[in-house]
Amino acid sequence: MSRAMFMERLPGYAGQAVVLLAVGWLIGRGAVNFHGNLRALGLSAGFGFLDTQAGFQVGQALIAFGPASSYRDAIIVAVLNTLLVVVLASVLGTLIALVIAFGRLAPAGLVQRLCALYVEVFRNIPVLLQILFWYSSALALLPGVSDSVEFGPILLNNRGLFLPVLHMTALPALALGVALAAFVAALVFARRSAASGRVRGFASATSVIALLVAAGCGLLAWLSPSMQLERPHVEGFDVSGGLVILPELMALTLGLSIYNSTFLAEIFRAGILSVPRGQIEAAATVGLGGARAAFLITLPQALRVALPAAGGQYQTLAKASALAAAIGYPDIMQIVGGTVASQTGQALEAMALVVLLYGAINLCIALATGVANRHLMRREGR
Repeated sequence: MSRAMFMERLPGYAGQAVVLLAVGWLIGRGAVNFHGNLRALGLSAGFGFLDTQAGFQVGQALIAFGPASSYRDAIIVAVLNTLLVVVLASVLGTLIALVIAFGRLAPAGLVQRLCALYVEVFRNIPVLLQILFWYSSALALLPGVSDSVEFGPILLNNRGLFLPVLHMTALPALALGVALAAFVAALVFARRSAASGRVRGFASATSVIALLVAAGCGLLAWLSPSMQLERPHVEGFDVSGGLVILPELMALTLGLSIYNSTFLAEIFRAGILSVPRGQIEAAATVGLGGARAAFLITLPQALRVALPAAGGQYQTLAKASALAAAIGYPDIMQIVGGTVASQTGQALEAMALVVLLYGAINLCIALATGVANRHLMRREGR
């Protein structure tokens, strides 16, 4: 670098150095104050509390958890509960969004107006209000335990939705796993047989064999005496057995999926409009129409445009799931940022874990979106 260029850039370098020094000084002062406050309160910093006994119960846990479990187990339960909400709301919101997106482009004027009304109404109501509305509606409209609504082995009341649970030992579980793997293999070979005439005979025979293996393993698992279906049943003022879906989970899933489906619907609609009109007309000429043309021709091309923006909306949904604490659903914010922080007194460490966990979830969504987008681009030869 010449002397003249260095002198020209010197003010910029000096400014950056001053900013870095100021930020470093603020971080240093914050660290000194933090340790001073900890000494004054008689507390210790660090994450050693993760292995101590939690001493509290969680309303919903996808793994075994009790008061004797550690805070580390509580954090795992919170992460699994958050992921459950994110997955359920994302799937339901995507399905609703696809229906609304195609409805807004339907030839029927009434369908267009109803779908447009859905978008304009629900995207302009704050998501927290929608969650609170569905939560209060679930508690007010659902019957009590003694008057539970029965749908075969399923019970519904103001305590939640109770589903039957399948209990099995290792042998039937292994048989079901083999059956599922064989069924997936049959689908793969059948698709390969349809796509390439060179392996048609081999793939067709392999598909039949895989289906027979899947049927045999499935029948073996079903007839196994160690596989039992536990049905929920009312006992006094409570429901025993089965898997419970809490009213908080139902309200949170509905609120997040309906709110985010309005934005996803507009994203998908923009992607559908980007598909050339000639593609749709060509599909009609070869006999594809309606839903088949939409899912085989229009939607795969629309996803190439809509997927990056949709991935950002899924990240917004994941971050909005922190509102679960408003209705008492045991997610990351409620358990880690609330219960763990208050019981241990390690508020800074607990909130740091909250930030890292939500950041990791959103980075995983971004990674999955990027992988799917690259796959779509490779299929188009880009």
